[in-house]
Order: sequence, then structure tokens, then C-alpha cells
Amino acid sequence: MIIVNAKFYIKEDKKFQFLNEIQELISFSKKEAGCIEYSLYESINVQNEFVMIENWESMETIEKHNSNPLLVKFAQNIGDYSLKKPVLHIVEMKED
Repeated sequence: MIIVNAKFYIKEDKKFQFLNEIQELISFSKKEAGCIEYSLYESINVQNEFVMIENWESMETIEKHNSNPLLVKFAQNIGDYSLKKPVLHIVEMKED
């Protein structure tokens, strides 16, 4: 399983726009082959800080997801609502 954590730092005046656009991406992504989990969480400690937690069956399913038109659009627009560049962490969990 591949675990992806993407942290977003959103401008206060762009929070609604960010949440509106990302909701469609989340809904669609959860239906993609190989998607185990795809959820967005907001920090209770830092205002307008979010983390997307994704679990995928394999790197191949992530590569296919990366061509999702909604993800491509989101990636192109993220600069419009971000205070700084998102931070991405990818970990592969090996099963014994």
C-alpha cells in the first residue's frame, strides 16, 4: 500500500474556493480503481492548514490517478489559494 500525505496552507480569503474545488476531486478520486482512502482533514491547531490523506493499492494506481483531469486542474490552481507550496510525503507500506 502507498500512503500519500499532502499538506496545504490556504489563504484565509480562498478557503471556500479551495474546499469547493477539492470536494469534487475527493468524490471522484474515491471511485478510482486502487483507491483505498482519500480524505481531507483540517488542523485544529493551525488555521487554514489542511492535510489530504490518501491510501492507494500501488504506485501504478497513483500514476493513473495523477492523470485525473480534476487533479490536474487542482494542481494548476493550487497556487491561487496557497500561502506556500504544499508539502507531499509518500510512503510505501510493505506487507509481510
